[in-house]
Amino acid sequence: MMKRQIILPLLVLALALAACGISEADIQLTVVAAETNAVSTAYVQLTEFALANPSATPTLMPTPTLEPTPTLQVSATVPSGGTGTGTGTGTTSCGGMTFVSDVTIPDGEEVAAGTAFTKTWSVQNSGTCEWSTAFQLAFSHGDQMGGPTSNPLPAAITVGSTGSVSVALVAPATAGEYVGHWALVDASGQAFGYLYVEIKVP
Repeated sequence: MMKRQIILPLLVLALALAACGISEADIQLTVVAAETNAVSTAYVQLTEFALANPSATPTLMPTPTLEPTPTLQVSATVPSGGTGTGTGTGTTSCGGMTFVSDVTIPDGEEVAAGTAFTKTWSVQNSGTCEWSTAFQLAFSHGDQMGGPTSNPLPAAITVGSTGSVSVALVAPATAGEYVGHWALVDASGQAFGYLYVEIKVP
């Protein structure tokens, strides 16, 4: 584009000079000189532009370092559902529980809405240490039914002995089926045995 802008006026000038009696050889020399100057000017301008606007050099991103995934350690597994009222699958360093029977409120019993009741389970200490009154029955998950977060054992239960654990509850105000899961917890706060209560509110 720049070359044309320079050459066209020079050609017009050359024609005008030819009309005035200048030889054709002089005109050819003038045109060649104009072309050479135009090309040189274009190269100089392109070089200046390139120096003023260097092309971006791609930069490689550093390779990320992956941290090891932390391992979650679970001390016990909470059973979900089932037909029994308790399990003895969880253990701690010395705790162990075996479900014996429902003393009150068997699975699926109807309890009127808003009625207070006490759920009691008979369990055996199948661990290797006595369950002291520092052991507790604690709410695990499901429907709490107005029960406490935890309830200390009323009396110690020696190894191999059978005892009862209880929790005071209130039936929900809305009709339906409700299941609350509870866990026996040792003095250090570790769960080792699981029980549940299941009622129907008509």
